[in-house]
Amino acid sequence: MEGMGDGPVRARVCAVFPYNAFSNRYFLVLGGFSWPQVPRQIFFLLLLFLRGSLSLECSAQQPSTGAGGPLQFTLKQAVQLALKQNPQRVIAQVLVSESDRNSQIARSALLPQATLEASGSLNQYNLTSVEKGPRKGVGPYQVIEAGPGFSQTVVDFPKIRQYQIGREGARQSRADEQTTREIVVTAVIDQYLMILRALATRDAASSRVALAQRLYERASELQKTGIGLNIDTVRANVELQNERQNLIDAETLTHTTKYGLAELLDLPRDLDIDVTDRLDFYNLPVLDKKSLLNQALAFRPEILSLNSQQRSAKLSTDSAREQRLPQLDFSGFWFYQGTHFDDGIPAYTYEISLNFPLFTGGRIRAEEARAKLEEDRIAEVRRQQEAQIVDQVKSAIDQLKAARNSVDVANLGFKLAQEEVAQAQRRFAAGVTTNVEVITAQDALARASDNQIAALYQFNISRAALARATGQIETVYTK
Repeated sequence: MEGMGDGPVRARVCAVFPYNAFSNRYFLVLGGFSWPQVPRQIFFLLLLFLRGSLSLECSAQQPSTGAGGPLQFTLKQAVQLALKQNPQRVIAQVLVSESDRNSQIARSALLPQATLEASGSLNQYNLTSVEKGPRKGVGPYQVIEAGPGFSQTVVDFPKIRQYQIGREGARQSRADEQTTREIVVTAVIDQYLMILRALATRDAASSRVALAQRLYERASELQKTGIGLNIDTVRANVELQNERQNLIDAETLTHTTKYGLAELLDLPRDLDIDVTDRLDFYNLPVLDKKSLLNQALAFRPEILSLNSQQRSAKLSTDSAREQRLPQLDFSGFWFYQGTHFDDGIPAYTYEISLNFPLFTGGRIRAEEARAKLEEDRIAEVRRQQEAQIVDQVKSAIDQLKAARNSVDVANLGFKLAQEEVAQAQRRFAAGVTTNVEVITAQDALARASDNQIAALYQFNISRAALARATGQIETVYTK
């Protein structure tokens, strides 16, 4: 929701489209929340209810759908939707909120504490319990009191350190959340690219089936005219059936990869999806390895998280050491006391306490040593993480360069394979050779097509891997 002050409340209502054309239901996205399968009557009643108080806006970035068709996503839209409702991302956000609350709890120990107390009692006791003499009872008598009590920590260095540790914990949780976001984005991109590869493979297989069908029909015609042989027709038919089988496998792969994307986007189980992008080649700027390494080591969320962990460990060491310092507290109360409400007088106590530890049995020294060991552990983890990041960046750069060259080679190979098939067809039609040469050329074309698709896929995967290695994957794929 926007505009929580005066004036009409504004909400974003996007991607209102038929959810099921046969049941007259709709898929409604309102303010970042979605309600699938909204009945038509409820849908229009909701719009009428919101009409007077909500300003409706539609975003061009939302997924679209045709009449009764599947929900269509661009890669950018899929990433944005995953960052809104992927369960891992939502859990990470909850952990950030928990860390914020923990920081507030640690801070509260340093702030003034106040209570309002009231009590009443009826007492009787034996006088011989406090002095010698005959057995004698005192009472019963009534006592009532009511008033505020208060306390304030004046100097307590361990509590101050705990508050600072809580703040570092909140920073660490935010860095960990960013790591989760990048993991989710990477998973969505990988799955989306797998769908694009499956679709490209399916289209290529469909084209090869059409080619094999034409060659089979050509071989049959030549056999009928007496120019061709039966073996040529059989070979062409075998190749046609092989290509049809490849098409069946490719079709299945397009469905299974879409199911994986729907799971990452946390979509309704009976909602069909489709993608609108295609595998493509991008002209990338010159890659400077040194600057990319510096960027990764400075901005990767894993490094930011380790920075917070190191500061927290140092504060824990200081907190353990500073337990040897005195602790100064101020507390007291102001009560209205008496036997009845109409005969009471003010009663109060103001107290300053100083606590200075003399001997703790070695506990403080052991806690300080343990905190120091935690510092050493995190330092080693950081060294290991930095080495992994350097390896990831260097590997991603090399793989991207190789993939870029592979695209050029694969494109040339595909073009040459097409020419080979065309020449083999002409030679076979002229009776110069059997269709063994044509079948061989078809197989070469299939390999060249697969190589071209694989090269484009690897180029896009390597591009995403470099963005992930430098900590920029969310920026690259959502802006």
